[in-house]
Amino acid sequence: MAVLHTHVDDLLAVLRTAATLDPIPDAAARLRDALADQLAHTNPELAERVRGLDDWHAEVLADFVADATALARTLASAPRRGDGGEETKVD
Repeated sequence: MAVLHTHVDDLLAVLRTAATLDPIPDAAARLRDALADQLAHTNPELAERVRGLDDWHAEVLADFVADATALARTLASAPRRGDGGEETKVD
């Protein structure tokens, strides 16, 4: 968890930048490049690290953004009452 704590600001910067982009489904490399292009204006060092991600890590990045988006949608939906055992998937 120490590495997460160390890089939480970078991860938040990536998510904030991703939130400004139009969805890019099934295109991890294009998402990587679009994020790097946008980050270059505010955080050139992070932009270069994002741009340097290999294809596997670009897929991890795309999954991270997709999972964060899904969680944000869930948190934004009306709270449900119950024991938490119900289906909570948001489409």
